[in-house]
Amino acid sequence: MKEVAVYRIRTDAVRRADCSALAERMPSRMEKAMRFRFERDRLLCLGAGLLMIQALGIRNESELRYGEYGKPYASGYPSFNISHSGEWCVLACGETDNIGVDIEEMNEKHFDVAPVVYTEEERDWMKTDPVQRFFRLWTWKESVMKATGMGMNLDPGSFEVLPFGEGKPVRIRNRNWYAWDERLEGCRVSVCADEPIEQLRWTEIGE
Repeated sequence: MKEVAVYRIRTDAVRRADCSALAERMPSRMEKAMRFRFERDRLLCLGAGLLMIQALGIRNESELRYGEYGKPYASGYPSFNISHSGEWCVLACGETDNIGVDIEEMNEKHFDVAPVVYTEEERDWMKTDPVQRFFRLWTWKESVMKATGMGMNLDPGSFEVLPFGEGKPVRIRNRNWYAWDERLEGCRVSVCADEPIEQLRWTEIGE
């Protein structure tokens, strides 16, 4: 059983933040953020950088490496993963070797993808509470895909995540995966790891 820390930062906190350390340590991320047309996208990009610095202690962007499918990691630091949606950016990190996190703003406009990404059993399960269950399924799947390191290279329709709703693991690629999920205002958040999660410790940056 492992403890996982989940750090979160809201876009308005990023707007107020002093980004001088980010500009010094992660100039490429600053440049990337400034290329976004919309302010919220820019703030979420900056928020991810701030979380890597404040939560992980990343000293320089040169410490970051990327796996075969683009998942970031940093030697000498805890395993981590980042996601953002709506007004929130989140970073999960912990003792486990493989971790994934996904946050999604709950918006019904996404429902038309259900036949593509969910199995028939998952779609049936979704019917009794469509909004909440759609996004529980969505974030469970995305967090698993990110935890494996494959991201969208793992077809979300190729595996089923309903056991997570019963507190049971899902077996994918010869490994058990465990997940936990919760609401965060108008979003749903899921964390997945290759070991059971004993405790999730939440910390908000820039409250």
